[in-house]
Amino acid sequence: MKFTVNRLLMYQAVKTVLKIVRPNKEIPELGGLLIEADESSGMLTITGTDIRTHIQRRLRLEHIEESGGMILKPILAEMLYLLTDEFVELESEKNLVTLRSGSCQYTISSLAAKSFPKLQIPFPEDTIQVKGINSLIRRTVFAANGDNIDYNRAGFSYVKISFRGGMATAEATDGSCIAVTASPHCADGDLDMILHEKALTVLDSVVNPNEELYVGIVGKVAVFMKEDLFFSTMLFTGNYLEASKLLSNFHGSYQATIDAKQLYELVSGLSVIFDTKDDKCINLRIEPDKVCAQVITGRCSSASQVKAAGTIPTPADGFHYRPKLLTDCLRRLAGPVQMEIDQQGFAVMNANGSRYFISPRGPARIYQEENPEKKPKGASKKAKTKTTAKKRRKEDIKWY
Repeated sequence: MKFTVNRLLMYQAVKTVLKIVRPNKEIPELGGLLIEADESSGMLTITGTDIRTHIQRRLRLEHIEESGGMILKPILAEMLYLLTDEFVELESEKNLVTLRSGSCQYTISSLAAKSFPKLQIPFPEDTIQVKGINSLIRRTVFAANGDNIDYNRAGFSYVKISFRGGMATAEATDGSCIAVTASPHCADGDLDMILHEKALTVLDSVVNPNEELYVGIVGKVAVFMKEDLFFSTMLFTGNYLEASKLLSNFHGSYQATIDAKQLYELVSGLSVIFDTKDDKCINLRIEPDKVCAQVITGRCSSASQVKAAGTIPTPADGFHYRPKLLTDCLRRLAGPVQMEIDQQGFAVMNANGSRYFISPRGPARIYQEENPEKKPKGASKKAKTKTTAKKRRKEDIKWY
């Protein structure tokens, strides 16, 4: 195999495909990139996979003398970046590949292309044209827990996306938070799919905002395509929990309308006092014409408030929430946010076509720092108790 290609374009294509490539000791080929040059079409194809998801980028060659293919290590990206000439030549001989650009030259080892676990996915018979899928992903994917390996709760790692009558909707949940969003004029057909949040995060990073894609389903695989990109990922075929139905049955007892940016700055500002060992918790309460927040740790406390309209006050003690849940939701909202809280403390924030359902949690555990100067002589040393993240999560009140 021997060809010449624009160095910068190949570097960008390699960086895109590497977003899905991870080292794999059992299957070394999965930790590399499949590079294929085709003389008849004059195209270079770069493919990467983690078995569940495939990414393929295509770009036109400047010149090709011999077709072929090989698997190269991710270090290829660094080599392309360090080269300075406009074009780069790749030539393979046995299990070695040489890169030449200007006065520079690199030689790296390769694996046989035939050993690459490449799926042969046909072009979908029926596709719809979709625009603005990035917005749907960014407003929901954070609410899914991609690290959940419990089979019975596997749906918590996925995002459901539906295209119906020109409207696109998406929803996700991890049991503590539900994210539901909708966008009009997003598609020209009807389609439903449930996809893993990690695959959607990668898709968001390789597709430009408002870029049009052709989307279809082949068997148990969802396919996203444009002129130079082919992205496929496995569908979730288990029982998916329709978390959005809970929102239709939600009835708030307390409410307030506040500015999303102001409330985000309030919560994130109070969160700076947390130390790594602190049980991160924030108390929210609605008072007449304002929303108040307070954080207490073993070292200090802090409180603040923002103006609000249309308030129906909560009890004086308010309710407790995880700060990260609040900030994750608020940073995706803009302008006036209508916040409702029911008598158990479950909260819903609604703005810009998005609704976020947040579970409350118990009060924070306060850890007092020991002062060695005040410690009586001869006092026995007590083992420090640690509250792990897993134990803290048990204090969250789940909706399911």
